[in-house]
Amino acid sequence: MNKLLVLSLAAASLALAQTPPMPQASSQQSLAAVVRLNRAPVSKEVLKVKLPRPVERTLSNGAKLLILESHRVPSITFRMSLPSGTLRDPAGMPGVADATASLIRLGTKTHSAKEIADTLADLGVQGAQVTFGLSQGEAGISVSALTENFDAALAVLADILINPTFSQDELDKWKSRRIATLEQAQTLPNILANDAVSQVLYGADARRFTHATRDSLNQMTRDMIVEHYKKYYVPSGELAGISGDITPEEALAKLNKALGAWKGGPVAHVSLPNLEPLSAKKLYLIPRPDSVQTFLVLANHAIDRKSPDYVECQVMNRILGGGPSSRLFRSLHDEKGYTNGITSNFSASRYQNHFSAGTAVRTDVTEPALAEILKQFADIRDRPVPADELADAKSAMVASFVLGLESSSAVLARWLEQREYGLPEDYWDTYSQKVMAVTAEDVQRVAKKYVPLDNAQIIAVGDIKIADVLKKFGPLQLVKLD
Repeated sequence: MNKLLVLSLAAASLALAQTPPMPQASSQQSLAAVVRLNRAPVSKEVLKVKLPRPVERTLSNGAKLLILESHRVPSITFRMSLPSGTLRDPAGMPGVADATASLIRLGTKTHSAKEIADTLADLGVQGAQVTFGLSQGEAGISVSALTENFDAALAVLADILINPTFSQDELDKWKSRRIATLEQAQTLPNILANDAVSQVLYGADARRFTHATRDSLNQMTRDMIVEHYKKYYVPSGELAGISGDITPEEALAKLNKALGAWKGGPVAHVSLPNLEPLSAKKLYLIPRPDSVQTFLVLANHAIDRKSPDYVECQVMNRILGGGPSSRLFRSLHDEKGYTNGITSNFSASRYQNHFSAGTAVRTDVTEPALAEILKQFADIRDRPVPADELADAKSAMVASFVLGLESSSAVLARWLEQREYGLPEDYWDTYSQKVMAVTAEDVQRVAKKYVPLDNAQIIAVGDIKIADVLKKFGPLQLVKLD
């Protein structure tokens, strides 16, 4: 499943503290001289895993269910995707799906918003959670609780899901809060950069919207929320999963009892094309008067989740910008002291296909910082990665993958992802081997293909005085975002 309530664009995850970065290191230093300390010993053996297989069933409302039984811990997690999502917003009305996901929890036909909040708080003390989330392509619901509290938590979810009231009063308060959030966002460079990335890369369709606008909030009505709920908050044959201290028979009985009366659909997935990389380099400056930092994002279209280059791209990115041991971090943070942090990643899902790297740097080092990022892009494209650096990256990825399988809910999440994207049945069983099989030639090949250089789309949020600096790197356009 897609991660919910998380913008998959790199800029959205780069909310760096607006504090001065470390002093610049001596120009005599080089990246090769930076020593990586505390490196764990690496086993030459490929860590082999075989994920337990889920049992497949169908609920009485038509939803497909994966059941992963595990009695190691007395807890149960249920999750399900719904055919909502921001791409379902009416034309010109971003924010309707967001409003629906937020308001559905604020009152039902039998319980007020306060009563629901109090019940959830009481259950929360006992380790239970009921959540609603949203991404571009789907909404998500989940219940997580100790075994003894699961029925009570599931009953709360069912009431919220089946009997919402969407009161006008709660909608008015929600709109006021969102307008205040938009006003605050005008001062946050990472949010401004995120909006610009979406418009530059996906400006021709609904993917350009990352949140509601003032106009859409002012025009939004309760009827729009109710209509969205009726159309898209349905089981629709969507995929659900339950894991933990429960048998398949118990899972079917509990879920059919709680959700059997909830029916609807089917609803087809939104269909949008994967976009080809933009061919020409271009720079965009979003003026932020008197800013002491420049927020930089470099991006272009790349792979989606089903790409045959997916694993190779993940290995390559681990080396380039995937964490504190990466080249970008060691160069711009450890060696030169331009920034407090920098990351790169592939946003590869059903609806997004792009690579991006982002960081905040001091205004006075905007030019050398941007030049260094492009230099690192060129280096990973043009020079084979050394054997020890490649081995470290692959071993770290495999170890992280295996450690991420410690809970039954985490294993279930892998299976839901496998089903969502139609990956091979043994995809996760052979994932470690696929990672370890990546070669230096593979890394260089995907870097040349997907890391933007001559066609980089460069977004900068900062003081207008950096305009002349940016023009040295290519054609510049001033951008004013609403």
